[in-house]
Amino acid sequence: MFSKSLQLLVSRSAQSSARIASLILNCVVGLFVPIIGLLIGHVFQALMEEPNRPLSKWLPNLGSFAADPAPLMRITWLIAAIIGLLLVVEILLFIAYRMSQTAGVSFEISLIRLFREKSHTLARIKTLSAQETELVDCLDYHLPRVRTALVRHWNCIPRHPIQFVASVICGCLIQFQLTLLAVIATALLVLTYQFIDRIRRTRLPVVRENASLHRSGVVSLALRGPLLESVHQQSEIERRFNEQLNLYQRDAVRSLTSSTWKTPVVALLLGILGCLLTFVMAVQIFQDKLLLPSSVAFLFCLAAAVFSANRVIQNYRTGTQTTTAVDHLNRFLSIMVAETDPTNLISIDRVTRSAELEHVTIQDSRGRKLLEDVSVSFEPGKLIGIVSDQPLESRALVEILLGFGQPTSGRMLIDGKLVADITPGSLTRCGHWVASNGALLTGTVLENLAAQGKNVEPLIQQAQLIDLVRRLPDGLNTLVTSDDDRLQGDEAFRIGLARAMVAQASIIAVEEPAGTGVPNAEQLTLQALQSLVTPSCFVIALPKRINTIRQCSKILFVHDHRLVDMGTHAELIQRNELYRHFSYIRFNPFQPT
Repeated sequence: MFSKSLQLLVSRSAQSSARIASLILNCVVGLFVPIIGLLIGHVFQALMEEPNRPLSKWLPNLGSFAADPAPLMRITWLIAAIIGLLLVVEILLFIAYRMSQTAGVSFEISLIRLFREKSHTLARIKTLSAQETELVDCLDYHLPRVRTALVRHWNCIPRHPIQFVASVICGCLIQFQLTLLAVIATALLVLTYQFIDRIRRTRLPVVRENASLHRSGVVSLALRGPLLESVHQQSEIERRFNEQLNLYQRDAVRSLTSSTWKTPVVALLLGILGCLLTFVMAVQIFQDKLLLPSSVAFLFCLAAAVFSANRVIQNYRTGTQTTTAVDHLNRFLSIMVAETDPTNLISIDRVTRSAELEHVTIQDSRGRKLLEDVSVSFEPGKLIGIVSDQPLESRALVEILLGFGQPTSGRMLIDGKLVADITPGSLTRCGHWVASNGALLTGTVLENLAAQGKNVEPLIQQAQLIDLVRRLPDGLNTLVTSDDDRLQGDEAFRIGLARAMVAQASIIAVEEPAGTGVPNAEQLTLQALQSLVTPSCFVIALPKRINTIRQCSKILFVHDHRLVDMGTHAELIQRNELYRHFSYIRFNPFQPT
């Protein structure tokens, strides 16, 4: 019952042994349910003190193990068997549900790994920011929905189809004509409900739209009434207002009460079918064509079949509701990446002269623009800041300089060479990213610096980390974590700056953390950041502090996907009103931090 798109998505994930175990257990449970119904029929047979015999000539005598002549002992044995069977069924269901959830989590983990690999592959042609919106939607919204729907499907299929078929077969073996009547009646009930509901769903959007339009008219007349009365007669305005109120009342009542008919209509149909079924069963009983114990077992099997059919229908509806989510996941995983011939590409070790963008446009995975027609040149030996009211825009500009992705249109040149002609990953190895939290991993401070036997003492001084190293119990060999509370203020960020100094990359991108409110700490961080600037290095910052912006040699101001202006902070404040407003909003000294 999987759709083709969902089958494709499941086939992308690793097969789970828990899924196979859940499948087997669900099959066993589906077969046990009608057996419980037959045992209940034998209980009623003992209550009526009838001899122990099969409920139908087509069925085995399940009560043969309780052939004690005393009715009370027969009932005791039968009820004990029913309780034991129920206990087994519940245990199997618990294990099956647990296995299904385990298989669902395994499916999700496999897909997360695939999305990570696809994101790495796409990083060659798209910036990370261009993928972020689509990737976050897939992992945080669509994938959990699909996993939940898939687990529900595994819990429903094949147990409920097997339970439905087994229950219907038992009913046919007890009384074929009665079972056929019940199946036809139930099918007619379902078809009638779906037909009427389809009509309601067709008309409801029109009624709701009319109610919304009439309500807008009422609000407009209420607001503009005095003004209109100065132009038209008051009685005419009052008449139109009351007319709009009446129309809104009519359509609002229709839209809000469109579903109120469901419960009484379904209850009426069920009542009529129940009465008809009871009458037919009574006729069969009085004509000795159906015994009361057999009718009890028949009703139990009928209820189990109806319940299973309802669960299958609900499962189908859940599957259709997740079609969009499945399509989103498949579409992202199916993005093709054009292979390039590595023999025609060149490799670079460093960027020495310049990095230029000419009319560059970058789009995200949904085709929305992150950057549009950006032309700018970066030179070494300068601290260049990029500010924007949309973080994705400034990050996209930084990422393309680090070699993550290529322009959707326009061109990018590194030392006069087209990025498209450079080996994928070659430019990435020339860059270094400093995250706002230092991107620390669990390990010693020295391991986080990735020094590999280098003398780090001068770099520790340049990064303003002398006090930290002295304070830690084992100095550079102290084990730290990403959220280590011994790292105060910007110290984790400054470890990231020191790592960039060790790396000696030719392009360093720095994502500055938000202000700490501690002037001395922020001044130390600014000094460490300025130490990165050398004649052979491009330092590009995403500044979040006013002092850092003031120290930038050049600021690129990006707004609404475009490079609006560039210059020093003082120049932009003086000539660009939009930048002045942005600076006031971002760095208002009276704004609470």
